[in-house]
Amino acid sequence: MRLLSVPLFLVALSFGAIAAEENNEPISKELTARLGNRIWSAPERRLVRATIYKMGRAGADSNTKSKKSNEKIRLRYATAKEVGTVAAPYWLPRGSLVRLQTNQGKLLFIAADIGGSVERRSAAKSLGRNRQQKAAPVLDFCAKQQLWPDFVTVDVYYYAGKVPFPELKRSEQGALFVYARKYFKKGT
Repeated sequence: MRLLSVPLFLVALSFGAIAAEENNEPISKELTARLGNRIWSAPERRLVRATIYKMGRAGADSNTKSKKSNEKIRLRYATAKEVGTVAAPYWLPRGSLVRLQTNQGKLLFIAADIGGSVERRSAAKSLGRNRQQKAAPVLDFCAKQQLWPDFVTVDVYYYAGKVPFPELKRSEQGALFVYARKYFKKGT
């Protein structure tokens, strides 16, 4: 089985999509049928201004403080074993994955929040040292502390499921968090 999963992984990448594997994948067949075989796109590398916000009332954004920004998903920090959440601008569909290299290894986040601060991009505009940094989008990662530079290149996997991420049930969104971690642990 394991030997079969490696070629399937390579085929999925060659078609520019991350597909749900039929064998040994943690997503139910019903959810796979609902989302389609293509859950995320192939990665795109982007320079971003990476800010942080904390869970609960310690969050800096008014939406976080009023608990309006996290849709159905509870805010969560990313760890080596857990996928976290990120607030992203409207151009990045909810459910998209962002992989970030930190001082402690790669962390994985799902775009589950939105926020005015990331849309306004004030952090990039005010702190950018060159034209590229000033034009960079802002992503606001749910983290206890910032373990990466202010401007960092990330891998973005755009959500491509047939059903928009916010319309999924909480249990279905949770299943994607689990699937993302297991998939990337196996494939990277």
